[in-house]
Amino acid sequence: MKKLIFITGASSGIGYEVSKEFSRQGWNVISSARRINLLNNLANTCKSYRGDVFPLKLDITDTATLKKKIYLAIKKYGIPDIIFLNAGTNNPNSKKILSVEETKKIFNINFFSVIECISIFLPIIKKKKNCQIIIMSSVAGYRGLPYASAYCSSKSALTSFTESIFNQCKQIGVNLRLVNPGFVKTPLTDKNNFPMPMIITAKKASKILYKKFIFSKKFEINLPIIFCLIMKLLRILPYSIYFKITNKLLKSL
Repeated sequence: MKKLIFITGASSGIGYEVSKEFSRQGWNVISSARRINLLNNLANTCKSYRGDVFPLKLDITDTATLKKKIYLAIKKYGIPDIIFLNAGTNNPNSKKILSVEETKKIFNINFFSVIECISIFLPIIKKKKNCQIIIMSSVAGYRGLPYASAYCSSKSALTSFTESIFNQCKQIGVNLRLVNPGFVKTPLTDKNNFPMPMIITAKKASKILYKKFIFSKKFEINLPIIFCLIMKLLRILPYSIYFKITNKLLKSL
């Protein structure tokens, strides 16, 4: 029997390419997103691959239908071996100090909807051995960055939440993991009007992620590694130095 991965945010970018890569490698894939036409195109693209892609129209912010749709998909296709909670959003290039409305919207998608998905999947997959829930966060969650308060704080909250429940999930046989990428070329990063150092394609990212999901047991997955190591260094700098760096960055944006 083929193994199964469930992916959110699969209509474009990393989710789209990861769906293709897993299908190519012989996995069956439940690819979910709001835009069913793009998911159908994805399924057609993967018809010649070894694994099937099952399109699922799913809005992770729609709490009224989310649980029902996930349960129906699992009843039809089986319990996934991997759940990749990849869906997320950002509103780059805003020069406002803050926007309460924007922050609530970003937190709803990047944080609250993700933990809603975790709460739905946990009772299901603990019945199956060696299941993984893999959560897409970001190195932007390491520290606050200029003009990205909502995005950085939502990813920081997601990372802290995942760390907090890691051992409890392990006790019930669920392996919880975190992806903290740097810049990956996707429709989301295409909106950025600033330089993105060491950016890689979503296709390249998908090949790295496939290998990490299958062959690595590390809690945190970083890519591209050099950029992520630089961000890790920034995380441990004292505020006196860090704020001087971000002040220069602020002036250049």
